[in-house]
Amino acid sequence: SNGIKVVLKPTDFKNDEILFYAHSPGGHSLVKDADFMAARTATSIISESGIANFTKIELDKMLSDKIVSVSPWLQELGEGFSGSVSPQDQEVMFQLIYQYFNAPRSDSTSFLAYKARMEGWIENRNARPENVFRDSIQVTTSQHHFRARPWSMQLLQEMNMESSYRIFKDRFANSGDFTFFFVGSFELDKIRPLVEKYLASLPSTGRNETWRDIEMDMPNGIVENTVKKGIDPKSMVRVIFNGDFEYIQENRHILKSLEGVMEIKLREIMREDMGGTYGVWIWSSESHYPEEKYEFNIMFGCSPENVDTLTQALFTQIDSLQSYGIDIDYISKVQEKQRQAREVDLQENKFWLDSISFYYYHGEPPLNILNYDKLIDELSVDVIQAAAKDYLNTDNYVKVVLYPEVME
Repeated sequence: SNGIKVVLKPTDFKNDEILFYAHSPGGHSLVKDADFMAARTATSIISESGIANFTKIELDKMLSDKIVSVSPWLQELGEGFSGSVSPQDQEVMFQLIYQYFNAPRSDSTSFLAYKARMEGWIENRNARPENVFRDSIQVTTSQHHFRARPWSMQLLQEMNMESSYRIFKDRFANSGDFTFFFVGSFELDKIRPLVEKYLASLPSTGRNETWRDIEMDMPNGIVENTVKKGIDPKSMVRVIFNGDFEYIQENRHILKSLEGVMEIKLREIMREDMGGTYGVWIWSSESHYPEEKYEFNIMFGCSPENVDTLTQALFTQIDSLQSYGIDIDYISKVQEKQRQAREVDLQENKFWLDSISFYYYHGEPPLNILNYDKLIDELSVDVIQAAAKDYLNTDNYVKVVLYPEVME
């Protein structure tokens, strides 16, 4: 009656587990820059403060004999909840969700304790070379965007308890544009009265909104950066290819498969044959909103004197894949790995929760879940070679290298 959508999938994989996730469009993209840090830390501050008449300590004590977890979240493009519960405690989960909407708390003692903890964390974090390396990547790939500033003591001073509370209240004021997903060991006729009692009675303002594009874009062309931090004779290299992307299921699967092929090939060449690296990590991501884009990350660790040789080997392998393709064995290994992973996934509540909520969020039919075997079968040398040309554009990438401060 208040506009909330509820999507339910009962399963019999585990008799003691119900998982849930809720999402609403908006997020901290809608707050002004001056309030960004208050928005970014809002859910942490509210979670630390407790709900209704209970402090966090009192709430934890009260829930000590229950198996239940409810966590609010607020990200760039949306806000919502995630959590889990055992079937016998499901009403408690609904009560917690209800209270987060209606009676979040802000508690100055909890706020100051959280801030002190963050100060200690920042101090430790910024002493580690790999974190300075990561921060440099963040600043470079966002082109020094105001909202991509790395954690610092100065940034922490922009936190504000009153603003965080106000933003949290505003983001969760309208339940009507939320979609809730529940997967696990429940019976429809038993969960329905709880949905009607606790979710259907949440406040709805009828506000119609969506996220805002904050225009945090990757740079064009080739951008290279060097970071000097630490004294250990260790280097890290990260290369990030990026560009426009047609956001459809087939392309997402091909990008993921290219990742699998490159991982096998580069580990073989750079770690086993050349023996020059501690490890090679490859991951890709694609975004639908606010723009259809992809990123393809390749990262490896090595001694400082091997940086140039291994970087050259990496680009040689990319060129070889684009020009000549790759042995069918690599494709077969990726297909086999995907089939095995899918077999396990189909028996996992988390897989179903993630998949169903994903398809709703992106406006695609949930039955697309059933296309996966066909996508695996259609992988071929030609498909991967074409993907390498599309997604590993050697005229458009960011490269950041970490060196120790003192090199002999």
